Amino acid sequence: MLKKTAIIGLIAIIHFALCVGIVPGTMAFVAQYDSGMQAPSVFFRILVAATTVLHYPIISLALYSRQWFPGKWIYVPIGINSLLWGIAIYMGAAVYLKLKKSYGNRKHQHTG
Repeated sequence: MLKKTAIIGLIAIIHFALCVGIVPGTMAFVAQYDSGMQAPSVFFRILVAATTVLHYPIISLALYSRQWFPGKWIYVPIGINSLLWGIAIYMGAAVYLKLKKSYGNRKHQHTG
C-alpha cells in the first residue's frame, strides 16, 4: 500500500511540475520570436497541445473567476488535478499489466 501511494505521489509531483512549468516555458519560447511571426511553429503548437493535455480536466478553470483562486491558491486545483492524473495513470498501468499478464497466461496454456 505504501509503495502504491509513493508511486502515485511521484507521478502527481511530476505532473504538477510539468503543469506549473509549461506555461512559463511556452511564454519564454514565444518571447524569443518577433511579434511579426506569421504562423505558429510546430514546436509552439506542440507546447499548446501539451498544455491542454496537462491541464485537463481543469483547463476549464479559465471559465471561472480568478478571484476564487487568488495568488498561490491557484496551485490547489492544479495539485488536485495532478493527484487525479497520478491515480489515473497508476490505475491504467495496473490494468494494462494485469491484462497483459492474463493474456500471456492464456497464450501459454496447452489445449489438448
